[in-house]
Amino acid sequence: MKKLLLLSVLLFVSFSANAQTNELILEKEVLAHKGIDDIYRQFSESYRALNSETVTNLYTESAAYLAPDNDILQGREKIRVTFKDFFNSVKTGGRTMTISFQIFQRKADKLMAYDVGIYKLRSFKDGKEIGMDKGKFVVVALKEKDDKWRFQVDGYSGLKPSGNK
Repeated sequence: MKKLLLLSVLLFVSFSANAQTNELILEKEVLAHKGIDDIYRQFSESYRALNSETVTNLYTESAAYLAPDNDILQGREKIRVTFKDFFNSVKTGGRTMTISFQIFQRKADKLMAYDVGIYKLRSFKDGKEIGMDKGKFVVVALKEKDDKWRFQVDGYSGLKPSGNK
């Protein structure tokens, strides 16, 4: 009986710990959402693998990508080129990357949702961290006909390094 109780406690702790990872932190008033949280999980996996195809497929066909100091990119194909070029430059430089997200606001209904948060993008070379960028973002996600959630709008900009005003 004690072993069963201990096993139950361990499973609960394990499940609770896996509900939030270092790649996705939901602030206390933000509710988990399997479909949307899965986008972030796949996004982080794509950055670790530098896989532009996987990350591109997290956007709708008509998505709007709003990168700082650039025009609005309309459509998945234009977004694909951006990620392919970016990931190729990282690979060419012999680097790897990770990205993590902290969500401060979320509103979701059956077909549409938005998140507001902070991202951290870390760069590594030869296993050592060589840089970290931090920024804010807002995304709008839609549930599509295939029941998958994808980003319709992705807008972000950098934050000033800590200590600078």
